[in-house]
Amino acid sequence: MNYDLLFSNSKKVKLELAIIGVGGFNHSLFVYGVRNKRLSIRILCGRNIQKCRDAYLSIGVNESDIMHCTDKQAGLKAFSEGKFLIFDNIPLAMEMPFDVVIEGTGNPEAAASYCLSAIENKKNVVIVTKEADSVVGPLLAKKAREKGVIYSLAEGDQPSLLIGLVTWARNAGLTILGIGKASEYDFIYDPTNSSVEVLGKTVVIPGFADVWDLGDDFEVTVEKRSKMLHMFGQRAIPDLAEMSIVCNHLPEFNPDIEAFHYPVARTLEVPDLMCSKDRGGLFDGTMKIDVYNCLRRFDEQSMEGGEFVVVACDDEETWQVLKEKGVPVSRNGKAAMIYYPAHYLGFEALYSVLSVGLLGLPTGSDNPTPRYDLVAKANRDMKAGTELKAVGHHHVIDGFDGILRPAKRIDENLQLPYYLADGMKLKEDVSAGQLLTAEMLEIPETDTMLWSLRREQDGMFLQDEK
Repeated sequence: MNYDLLFSNSKKVKLELAIIGVGGFNHSLFVYGVRNKRLSIRILCGRNIQKCRDAYLSIGVNESDIMHCTDKQAGLKAFSEGKFLIFDNIPLAMEMPFDVVIEGTGNPEAAASYCLSAIENKKNVVIVTKEADSVVGPLLAKKAREKGVIYSLAEGDQPSLLIGLVTWARNAGLTILGIGKASEYDFIYDPTNSSVEVLGKTVVIPGFADVWDLGDDFEVTVEKRSKMLHMFGQRAIPDLAEMSIVCNHLPEFNPDIEAFHYPVARTLEVPDLMCSKDRGGLFDGTMKIDVYNCLRRFDEQSMEGGEFVVVACDDEETWQVLKEKGVPVSRNGKAAMIYYPAHYLGFEALYSVLSVGLLGLPTGSDNPTPRYDLVAKANRDMKAGTELKAVGHHHVIDGFDGILRPAKRIDENLQLPYYLADGMKLKEDVSAGQLLTAEMLEIPETDTMLWSLRREQDGMFLQDEK
């Protein structure tokens, strides 16, 4: 694909891009986006005014050309004069004359509110905050369509990239068996001392060499690896949130089991494992979605949290040639892996911005529906009065794991989307193994934005089964 040509026929010469949140994911978007001749970035939004100012200064903007805006008319005037604007009032920023906004706060409540504000002002939206999209993405996409604008996932993060890989494979005529991603952090094996390192924590695992190869019974080996590595977390909340989003965009794919298999596996083993049992894999059937933990030696390349599609080797000549060229093929020759071993975060998200703004196309489905929810399941007994808070890079709520289940209305009190629990307090004791529900929480009389939008989404998409 020639990307110069891909965007060359657009009648729009240059896009005006607004950015909400200038740190983390969006930092590289800003730094590299200003180098793209099809983009102008003169609206930065964030709670930290100085951080936004520093971002402008870092790319050579003169201090005198930067303006902190607190008034609509002053903002419009400054924008028309070519100034570089900063807003800590994000709804006000959404009234400025730009084409696309990319939201990257990482805060699900704020993200939902800001995306809604942008849509109501008829602005195209690219969302990075998967925590919000996993709860109310389908509703926001529908509201955008009704306003004649686009709500899109962001390239650079796994849901959009996996959707791209799946649709690429489908259009290439391949028979898809399973899809998914590698989890974010590798299990790095050192054969010299039989140790495994994860995120800087190293543990000596006697006898791990015995399970380095899959052997003849794949399921037994995968189970042994998991038990030997029990001291390391093997399931991550963000992975599950991302895969729930993919299920909402690709309706033909489903989890094989609600907690996912999450094998600790070498990348070359993926086509052996991520396919149906009749092909030698782990799944009861085809068209399944899962995640694996990348196992490698320290001198081997990481999968980098990348994405994969496992396809059927249903033409012998084709796959023999590809196997000779290094394409990973299962030991029995029945499946192969097509993969993208990366996700490049902000600067890769530029392609979503360009696709939305110049081509009028989201980099995901144009009509996602709420098929699966990431829901909260207690992993220990918890007392009434416990405050629930998602913390850390993985947004973990202490005492709860995540699983994927078919989406239900929250007022059915059967389950609760994981991120709706953030900031709530238990009003009753919860036992290990219980699914969290709305009736177990002290919910404020006035719903938060995320809760309000989820109730609206439930009423629009999900039938009351009570």
